[in-house]
Amino acid sequence: MYDLIVIGDDLSSYIAAAYASHYGLNTVHIAKNDCRAKYSIGSYAFNIDPTPLTGFGVNQPGFSLLAELNIPLIEQEASLLNPAYQIIMPEHRIDFFNDKDSLVQDIIREFPEMSKEIKAFYDIVVRNSAAFAKWLHDHQFIQPRSIKDFFNYLKFFPRLMRFKFDAKKIERTILQNPSFRKILEVQYVLLSCAKDGYDSFTSHFQYSAPLRGVYHFPQGKQTLFNLLIKKLQSANGLYLGNNNLLSITKGKLIEVEVENNKGIISNISAKYMIISAKSEDMRLLLKGKKRINIGELIRPVKISHYPFTIHLGIPQKCIPEKMAKHVAVISNVDKDIYDNNLILLESNTSPEEKRSISEKKLLTATVFLPIVSAAWSKENLEAQAQSIIERLEYFLPFLKENIRFIDIEKSIDISIKYRNIVNPKYKLRNSFISGFSAKNNKTSFRNIYLTGASLLMDAGSEGEISSGMFAVYRILDKRK
Repeated sequence: MYDLIVIGDDLSSYIAAAYASHYGLNTVHIAKNDCRAKYSIGSYAFNIDPTPLTGFGVNQPGFSLLAELNIPLIEQEASLLNPAYQIIMPEHRIDFFNDKDSLVQDIIREFPEMSKEIKAFYDIVVRNSAAFAKWLHDHQFIQPRSIKDFFNYLKFFPRLMRFKFDAKKIERTILQNPSFRKILEVQYVLLSCAKDGYDSFTSHFQYSAPLRGVYHFPQGKQTLFNLLIKKLQSANGLYLGNNNLLSITKGKLIEVEVENNKGIISNISAKYMIISAKSEDMRLLLKGKKRINIGELIRPVKISHYPFTIHLGIPQKCIPEKMAKHVAVISNVDKDIYDNNLILLESNTSPEEKRSISEKKLLTATVFLPIVSAAWSKENLEAQAQSIIERLEYFLPFLKENIRFIDIEKSIDISIKYRNIVNPKYKLRNSFISGFSAKNNKTSFRNIYLTGASLLMDAGSEGEISSGMFAVYRILDKRK
């Protein structure tokens, strides 16, 4: 029997399993996919989740977690991106540098008529971002959870009121410019797990991401998955990749039935369970549940859009000299972001590049599609893939004739198969009390807790990192 069963394929689940085992919980992690495998098409290795990663600077959640687990990642594996990302529009190109003055000056270069307003805006962004980061550090579930938390929140309330005052000025000035407004919307899509809220208080935490640092790993999240699996196993934990969960029996002890890829069925029991809120296996957890969760009725979390990514093998010469690792391309500043108007690009080096005359590059191009079944039909996805290539022509004019490798069918399979790993866009009404988009990680079962980016979507990738740790805190507190 184990102390803890962790179920999920996302980063927060891997963090929960490694973190729990580090603190002495006999842990088994059950994953539908095996994240030790290299994600590749042909000879092109790619990042399974092209979302930029933040939180790995000194004293930030990712850095602190890895230091606490004695995982020496940062210097060996992570590289700080500068610029953190670029936004390309028909009449504008902006580099988002790590230095505030450089970042602001690059935006002013494109919008010289708003110089004073842009400087004032980023002063507000830095101030609000620091306030939210401190709140997240001191109140790990964001929402007030006790009388003490509530009184602390009352001290925070004047800052939120000041934001509302500032927001009115911003709305009357820089947000009247559709191009600048689109820049904010694009960053929110690029960095946040929420669909809406680009003008919220917590959106400023995302706008300061270049200043806090955006990091790149050789194979993206897979680098982290591999390190966390090794940590779990070094503490005598068990990792079961490529396993399907067949049933969950809830009680004083939790029992699960799993089937591996060879068809062998096993039964595993534990005192506690942590499950990703976006895992397909949530349906097994809720099966037969009779108690009504009022919080879910009032503020349900809904998935709005899933990412669809195509993978292109291209020669180095197709990549502009100053193209950032992450690029957001907008076709029309007057059109809705999610209406075939945004493409997120990430370029990666092929493992064969050093010995290849063609200097291969892998370019991933991602769009967000609504969850309606028609959008995810094979016919529509094939049409979307062709549309992506056509829409990139003005940014990469020689792309089409220089594609060395493309497998649309494989890209479609990957986008559907690995939904449990990548983050969709969520919709959630802000809390009436705090005004934050956050959910409790408790369930109606006393020994089962949730993890996942949707619980702390205000904090983006740093929320996903933190949620895995916070679920373990619940169990460690109970064992005291």
